[in-house]
Amino acid sequence: MNKTNSFKKQFPWGLMAFLAMGVAFAAIAPYATFNPDNFNNATSRFANETLLRLAGLYVHAFAGGIALIIGPFQFLSRLRARRPTLHRWMGRIYLLGILFSGLAAFLIAPGMISGLVGEIGLLLLATLWLWTGWNAYRNIRAGNREVHREWMIRNYALTCSAVTLRLWLGILIGTQIPSLETKYANDFDALFVEVYRVVMWLAWVPNLIVAEMIVQRRRTFQLSIGKKQLAAEA
Repeated sequence: MNKTNSFKKQFPWGLMAFLAMGVAFAAIAPYATFNPDNFNNATSRFANETLLRLAGLYVHAFAGGIALIIGPFQFLSRLRARRPTLHRWMGRIYLLGILFSGLAAFLIAPGMISGLVGEIGLLLLATLWLWTGWNAYRNIRAGNREVHREWMIRNYALTCSAVTLRLWLGILIGTQIPSLETKYANDFDALFVEVYRVVMWLAWVPNLIVAEMIVQRRRTFQLSIGKKQLAAEA
């Protein structure tokens, strides 16, 4: 494999890992201070609510951040081949992160600033996150490695909603800022709430569609390889 092909193959993984780790550390940092003054517009209110809701926010942020960081390394074929034990233990930690962060989402979803639309978006995301994680775990326990990898692709696409959420927030806020005075009467919080309501769906629905396209492409490629092997043996 020449350098150009190697770069093309490694670039998507490198970009994914870079964005995942950057967003994970940036997202966790405000909560690591345990100072509500550092929370963002969407989460600052949790400091004035019940201790259970605040604890749910911390669990969601920290456990989800850990999963976001670990995820890219689970797709490295060299790591799986050379360090299978490490791969398995990282997978366990990853899935535990999904479990805790996903369950915590059910604590923090009610009463979000984005209203019912945003609440439903987060609850659906959390449900699919837990479901795809369970299917990934169930299939690897059954020895179905290829099916396990397909579910992991879907699951990590949902994990990456933490990345796409922030990208979409930046894009949509940037497009709405020129209308801040005329449409929102210079009320940035009103602008943020409207954008956040949309982003709670944009953050994960396109990700899941792309993941399914990747899964189907993998299946098509593997099928073609299988046909070629059969033809060669005939």
